Amino acid sequence: MSEMFEPIKRLGQNFLKDRLAIKKMVKALGVQDGEIIVEIGPGLGAITREILEAYGNWDVEIKAVEIDLRFVDKLRSMFLDYMNIKIIESNIIDWLPTFDPVDKKFRVIGSLPYYITSPIIHNIIKMKSLPESCVLLIQKEVARKISSVAPDSSYMSSFVQSFFDVEYLMTVDKKEFAPSPEVDAGIIKLVKKQKITDVDANKYEHFLHKAYSNPRKMLNKVFYQDELNKADLNGSYRAQNYNAEDWLNAFRILS
Repeated sequence: MSEMFEPIKRLGQNFLKDRLAIKKMVKALGVQDGEIIVEIGPGLGAITREILEAYGNWDVEIKAVEIDLRFVDKLRSMFLDYMNIKIIESNIIDWLPTFDPVDKKFRVIGSLPYYITSPIIHNIIKMKSLPESCVLLIQKEVARKISSVAPDSSYMSSFVQSFFDVEYLMTVDKKEFAPSPEVDAGIIKLVKKQKITDVDANKYEHFLHKAYSNPRKMLNKVFYQDELNKADLNGSYRAQNYNAEDWLNAFRILS
């Protein structure tokens, strides 16, 4: 890696080198003709190149959103020959709320900076319309947490699994990155659930925060007894004892 492209620590830049992992990510996305692919943080273009090898000749739009201007210029020159890709210089947190594909389906892929994984996933869930699927490379521990189910549910698993079916695809060794982070990574696949249009993600987020506010405490310390009765929740259980479907049902009843 040339000195010009030295990773910036505050941006959480660790570049994936594992070609098999990259191929698996792009294949798992399940892209169809006429769709849009949003890539988060293309960096040096390893995933972008794989996307273009797979879909460069398809009727597919690719929007690669990169915050680091050094990479924006490099990526634009690297992929000059492809007409269906647009390199966008922006912070993904700022850009996601502005993106409205109108009547087109879209999918999201990316190797996410560990420090900003949760805000990015929250922003995806709060978009005007949900992506058909997401394939995300994140910290292994967080990937496992998002994939967890009762009796080991977490706030993140309950929130994400209310909107997406979650599959843990594989672990990626920390040595497969340059520079190597301190921990291994995990690849998860999110597939949009149907029939969730009636859920206000912001209100639901607050509700779940309340449910998980004291994860070790029983639910009768968090909710009133009449709320527990209405939502058919056992007051002697903890939040982790219920799955996303249970919390979604409780939210609909109590809100």
